[in-house]
Amino acid sequence: MAAPDSHAAMDLSVHEKTLQQLRCFDTMFLVDDSVHMQPYWGDVKTLIERIAPICAQHDPDGIDLYFVNHRPGGLLAKLPGLQSIRKSGYTRIGGFVGNMLLTEKGAQVGAIFDSVKPAGKCNMGARLGGLLKWYCDKFKAGDEKAALNIVVLTAGQFDDDIKAPLITAARMLDEMKAPMHQAGVQLFRLGGPNIARQKTLQHLDDELHKEAATRDIVDTVTWSGHGESMSDAELLKVVLGAVIKKIDMRASELHLDSLAPGMRAERD
Repeated sequence: MAAPDSHAAMDLSVHEKTLQQLRCFDTMFLVDDSVHMQPYWGDVKTLIERIAPICAQHDPDGIDLYFVNHRPGGLLAKLPGLQSIRKSGYTRIGGFVGNMLLTEKGAQVGAIFDSVKPAGKCNMGARLGGLLKWYCDKFKAGDEKAALNIVVLTAGQFDDDIKAPLITAARMLDEMKAPMHQAGVQLFRLGGPNIARQKTLQHLDDELHKEAATRDIVDTVTWSGHGESMSDAELLKVVLGAVIKKIDMRASELHLDSLAPGMRAERD
């Protein structure tokens, strides 16, 4: 699949070997669309439009896009029992028409952001926990072999408990004796200096796994953004969910072969 020709396209050839490992990861984007994200919504759209094509180019079944509040199908889709976790987002994003990245139903990714208006609370813990539980259950059942790479774009102001679902997922993976790097969550915070939010993310990154005595599945990065372009190194960190060294470590730990990506579970 050829990447689109556009002003957003970048030469990442120096990192191509590392990017090829994305074939072995099930890549999901989870976007905070709460009221806290209103000042950064334009930045989020820009970032997704730059990051998603790189991931889609290297992921054989495309990437998935979820929002904390928004659901395809409107308000009725939020009612319990009407929609499974995987159908509560946009899946198999990976086709290109010109320089436009499309979902499996033909919707433009940029157009999705134009239709989503940030509002309401950021119940990130509930939404992230649902995705992690889905993955862990599928992994336990043997339906999912690909390693998980969740990229979370957020303002970092959470209105529910984000720690518990991260600990629960880490413990499930520990109990299943999954490879240490089977699942990773990259929390990408937008916004300027904010001591409280930065401390929260730093704690999730550096201390949570120690307190809970579990594996470490969290990495964090902050970007002040507002129209400024990201360097190749910064973008690669977000795309892969960790610094290059750690991604290479994950690939080695998981015995990943970029030419033979792991089995993906059906989007049920």
